[in-house]
Amino acid sequence: MAPVAIDHTPREYQQYPGAQYVLPTDEAEKQRLELQHRAVKQVFNGRILFAPVKLIEGHKVLDTGTGPGIWLLDAANSVNPAVQMTGVDIESRLFPSSPPKNVSFQIGSVLELPKEWSNTFTLVHQRLLIAALQIPQWPQALGEVYRVVRPGGWVQITETTAWIPGAYPGRPNLEKVSRLWGALAAQRNLHAECARDMPRLLANAGFVDIRQESREIRVGKWAGENGVAMKKNYLQVLQGMKTPILQAGGFGIVSSEAEFEALVEGLGHEWEVPRVEKDFEFFVYWAQKPDLVERSRL
Repeated sequence: MAPVAIDHTPREYQQYPGAQYVLPTDEAEKQRLELQHRAVKQVFNGRILFAPVKLIEGHKVLDTGTGPGIWLLDAANSVNPAVQMTGVDIESRLFPSSPPKNVSFQIGSVLELPKEWSNTFTLVHQRLLIAALQIPQWPQALGEVYRVVRPGGWVQITETTAWIPGAYPGRPNLEKVSRLWGALAAQRNLHAECARDMPRLLANAGFVDIRQESREIRVGKWAGENGVAMKKNYLQVLQGMKTPILQAGGFGIVSSEAEFEALVEGLGHEWEVPRVEKDFEFFVYWAQKPDLVERSRL
């Protein structure tokens, strides 16, 4: 028997056929993504480019799942303006209206990039598609990324751990939220452990020289300025998931929009209690596509 949807005020979501992305595509989400970019950048001491590549004239950069193109626009400020930079996303509503001349955006999916892009990009960047790609889609996506990276080029991927059901004794709101996320991820077959699984996924796609950096994230005012930013970010993430959660009937965890809102508020209070354990962990991975010319000489 299909679950009965719970009445609520919905937001705008992607309409791309088959899309499983659980977050909206409206102005509030654009602002959240900008906040998230600043917070993640701060966590990694202002760095946004980890792959050991010096981008020069003639190089091309691709940002898959670009959203409003925040990473791409930030990167464009620090590289040669002759570097061509392209952002693709399945939804265009968040694209910037007046990007620099060397930055362009187009509708497209990382699951099926243009055939003519094979062996084109010096760097492909992707960040936080944990809430977008299904488990079997990750190998497909990384296979496409591998195809469009030029030999000797690099991929850079950022992902985060997520809420873990059963991991929060004494924190009832966070435990409920983790169960909601777990149920939603299971319903949509999302890869909730993609952050830790990334080395295997990259290796299976053909990438070599896989490297990583990670940072532990703590949430709340007690954790400093970035703790405040991360708290706002994650509460807004949860608010963004409200429509898919309530359309699914609340998974037996929440039964009304008011109960969902109370849960979000309660989680905000819980995050203001100082603690030792981390809330999340961000991983940045970078890996290289083998230089086929060099390999042929061996």
